Amino acid sequence: MSTIINQLIRSNYAIFKKVMYRNRMNEKTGISDAERQRILLPENRENSKITLFSRDFFFTSSTAFLHSVDEIFGEDIYKFSTPNQKPYIIDCGANMGLSTIYFKRQHPDAEIDAFEPDANIAEVLQKNVTPYNKNQDIRIHTKAVWSEETILEFVPDGGLSGKIVTASEGVVTCKIPTVDLKKYLQRPVDFLKIDIEGAENDLIFDLQGHLQQVRHLFLEYHGMINEKQNLGDILNLIKNEGFEYYIRVAGETLRFPFCGELPKYFNQQLNIFCYRK
Repeated sequence: MSTIINQLIRSNYAIFKKVMYRNRMNEKTGISDAERQRILLPENRENSKITLFSRDFFFTSSTAFLHSVDEIFGEDIYKFSTPNQKPYIIDCGANMGLSTIYFKRQHPDAEIDAFEPDANIAEVLQKNVTPYNKNQDIRIHTKAVWSEETILEFVPDGGLSGKIVTASEGVVTCKIPTVDLKKYLQRPVDFLKIDIEGAENDLIFDLQGHLQQVRHLFLEYHGMINEKQNLGDILNLIKNEGFEYYIRVAGETLRFPFCGELPKYFNQQLNIFCYRK
């Protein structure tokens, strides 16, 4: 009888503990389990908000938000050290603002140029970073980073996968303005983040010879389907610019590459961490 009673006590305690802790904020990700479950309900999956580090955070897609918050805050993929008390950071592909907020929480006096070409998401980005922009040192640009100032075709998706495309791809697009990223590399840059859904495959080669003042470079590489793979060329460029690099899989795109399996979105998706010794 005593064994049964002890088992019941342990079981009830486990249930009690789970209920008690579901509303407690995770110290790393800034959200609670209860909030995580709430925004996955059908009525909350799009264009809603969540409590992030005790502040309102607005999102366009709950699945995109959760993927990003776990990667950025849970895994600290943008964590870097610098002796500079006011580091200069360039955030290319700022999306809803999680990366910009992460940088500000890690480096409160940082100066940040954040680029997001999707006008709807950029509006959410602006709203989310405002509480962190008391010193007016976060600048939001509703533009894409590119090799020149021009107008390009862009496919918005409301989440993480909006991208620049060519007119021949036969998809519904909108026109977006671009900036020449090289103009922002004429001063010391403590951290340059480039996550622009495949456009990096063209942009990175335009930056050759212009990365000398960049201390840390984060590049998310997307191997594009039906295009010649150029990862080797990109890594050679990174090496020739004086960087060491470390590669980590960002998303498994193929389980059985020897069996003729075709990728759905990208044939490779890699996080490339570039740093100087």
